[in-house]
Amino acid sequence: MGKKPVRFGIMADVHQDFMYKAEDRLRTFIEHMNRERVDFIIQLGDFCYPLPENRSFVNTWEQFEGPRYHVLGNHDMDKCSKRTIMDFIGMEQSYYSFDSGDYHFVVLDGNNLFLEGRYIDYEFCNYHKHPEANNYLTPEQLEWLRGDLAATDKTTVIFSHQNLESSYTDVNYGVHNSEDFRSIVKEANKAAGFNKVIACMNGHNHLDGVKVIDDLYFIHINSMSYFWMGKPYQHTVYSEEISGQHPILTMCAPYEEPLYAIVTLEDGRLKMEGRETGFVSASPLECGHSNSYGGHIVTARIADRVLKY
Repeated sequence: MGKKPVRFGIMADVHQDFMYKAEDRLRTFIEHMNRERVDFIIQLGDFCYPLPENRSFVNTWEQFEGPRYHVLGNHDMDKCSKRTIMDFIGMEQSYYSFDSGDYHFVVLDGNNLFLEGRYIDYEFCNYHKHPEANNYLTPEQLEWLRGDLAATDKTTVIFSHQNLESSYTDVNYGVHNSEDFRSIVKEANKAAGFNKVIACMNGHNHLDGVKVIDDLYFIHINSMSYFWMGKPYQHTVYSEEISGQHPILTMCAPYEEPLYAIVTLEDGRLKMEGRETGFVSASPLECGHSNSYGGHIVTARIADRVLKY
């Protein structure tokens, strides 16, 4: 008898404090997930700052009528300590695991600096000061992961903010010690005698795409809100007034509609039902951007996919 399918809603990088009407985007997601009656929802970081005016944003998230899970993103600690934002959104641990039906899920925390021989939590935007030392999984976390994977016999999916595939040449692309992470997963799969860990899903890079390394899917979940381009690509978005109120968006390519996905896990396949929209103003190409990053094409979508395992 096969496993009972599990369906969950997934979103990333809504950026409440940067994006115009971000709460409307979140509300669209929550209402859709309630209609679909998914088994749980998860957001992959860069959610909001722990400010009094963001309490209604968190309340919107809490309108989902089922289990809700958080992953920490680097920007969540721009104005506070890790513990402060965790308390604000109701998150007990920065890395942890949970089961849903016949499947196991792991949440990791790459928001750590490795500086002068010590691992330091992201807090008060300190990761900006030491870009060469950011995006690390701590040794304690990796050992915990080794034990957590050994303790389950269930098919497993791993969530993170930064991608776990590779540190790449850009220090902001993925975790620096991805090889250590991947060796633990290979060890767990070999010991199990089957591909226990089938996929890793991340946000952070605001991309839609999949890579396969060692028979493991690394799936980028696009931002709910925009693609970040940078200062060389500044332009007016929405209107002059809105650009003035949200100046960071002038360096971005916002999406017209919120992007998110429903993921279904069933025997032998991971199915994604995504969303596609357009850009609010000029597209990255029209702004002179290369339209690619980290080996993926920049696009205003999360594609429908069926990934077999």
